[in-house]
Amino acid sequence: MEKYQIEIPKSAVKQLELDGTEYSMRLEHNSILVRPANVVDLIPQIHFWWYGSLAFLSAACFLFYMLNQHYHVVPLSGNYSIATASILLSAICGTLVFAITFIMQKIRGTGPARSFSWRSLPPLIVACAMIIVFIMLAVYWLFGELFKGLMLDIYTSTVLVFIAVAVVNYLMINLAMTISPGIITNLMTIMIVGGVGFSMLTNSTKNWWRHNFSCLGTNQNNTHFSFNITLVFSGLLLMILIDYLFVNLNHKYHGWKVNTLRGLLYALGGCIGCIGLFPNNPQFHVFHDRIAMWLVYLLLILIATVRWILPEVTKEFLKVSYMIGGVIAVDYIVFEAFTYLSLTAFELIAFILAFAWVLLLLQYIENLVNNNVQIFPVTIKVVDAQSEK
Repeated sequence: MEKYQIEIPKSAVKQLELDGTEYSMRLEHNSILVRPANVVDLIPQIHFWWYGSLAFLSAACFLFYMLNQHYHVVPLSGNYSIATASILLSAICGTLVFAITFIMQKIRGTGPARSFSWRSLPPLIVACAMIIVFIMLAVYWLFGELFKGLMLDIYTSTVLVFIAVAVVNYLMINLAMTISPGIITNLMTIMIVGGVGFSMLTNSTKNWWRHNFSCLGTNQNNTHFSFNITLVFSGLLLMILIDYLFVNLNHKYHGWKVNTLRGLLYALGGCIGCIGLFPNNPQFHVFHDRIAMWLVYLLLILIATVRWILPEVTKEFLKVSYMIGGVIAVDYIVFEAFTYLSLTAFELIAFILAFAWVLLLLQYIENLVNNNVQIFPVTIKVVDAQSEK
């Protein structure tokens, strides 16, 4: 029986910093995948003290404060509660450990963070803080509904705060060590859905939908800040994602077409951010409406020109793009010409379709980037059985 040997260039081994590591091989989709035999080496190693130390300090501060205020039992939800402490301390500590981990990877030039620019850090920090708050609010709201009126002794409450902060810290460290375009897309999606949904559910004007979608960002709504800040940092996250994707995409695809696509997407992210930066209040009403129209025009231009400016575009993607563009056009005609739809219904339908198409486009570009990998030549040789002996 013949044996075969695969020779891997030293440049590939040095780049992966796996010199001296044992490798294993598997067949996958008619290709050979070579990776370290010990799969544990590929998993981020997170030591307990990285996330436990800040959690312990946070729990100690919570205990000291409650004892100083003469609290011996603590409610699960409400003011001065386990929920309030967990949300506040988790947001502070979680964003702090995320920032520290991201910065350390950038300085050392290790991990996926090295591929991101420094200017991407502030929006990522704010996005992480907002997502932590949204998720923790939802979790403790559910617990509050399940265990209404629950009160615990101060030491049990301290343990629960410690666990909540430690779990969030661990997840944020893991996020910083495994960050990727797909993760940023998910962050942006969660932030938009969470921010808009939170504003819809908690706003003081219950009949906001009788006016328009932008009413959520006006001063008449008590949660206008969360709605507007969601749009601002969603736009920034979109621009971060575009920056990362096109820096890597330019290694293979060049020319004015790709740069045009990049510029249009940058402008799209800028418009999303400016809609939150200039809400539909009386002093910004005209400017807000113009930015919203620019956003619609940019989206239509992107859909109409994607055939020529997107590299290696497929017929399936074009069909989906034109179908979404057609539905948005019909939505506008039904609203404007026949006044069948309300302004809020028109805006919601257009927003959902446009957001879905942008996510599809980003996923398509991400696939182009992932396929644009470094290829190293390898040699497969027949091993002589006599020489082995």
